[in-house]
Amino acid sequence: MSKLAILVALAIAYIAFLSPATVQAVTQESSNNVIFTGTVTCLRCLGYPEIHKGYTRWTWALHSVGEGDDIVLVAGNNIYKLQGDKDQLLKYLEDKVEVTGNLEGRTLTVQTIVRPKKKK
Repeated sequence: MSKLAILVALAIAYIAFLSPATVQAVTQESSNNVIFTGTVTCLRCLGYPEIHKGYTRWTWALHSVGEGDDIVLVAGNNIYKLQGDKDQLLKYLEDKVEVTGNLEGRTLTVQTIVRPKKKK
């Protein structure tokens, strides 16, 4: 196997097993309005290239977004590019969140973003 294939396989395994996320698509007035629960990160943080020495996942994600990487939501086995107020999205970097928004293809325009309520 090539190094790239191994890294892609590791990224898929991370998404599927190490970062459990509940995906909940709710149809409202429009079929494009959805609610997803997942982890906010950057595309570069999904395993390729690997995090550089001296960085945490959060600082690497912050650095990568500063370099122009997209902010994404990892929800189950799906990855969605997030559009919205960048400063607001950065507050939730590397956190589990519940996002309500309008889905067009793989781009989610964020209407609300909050940390999910803890279940008792």
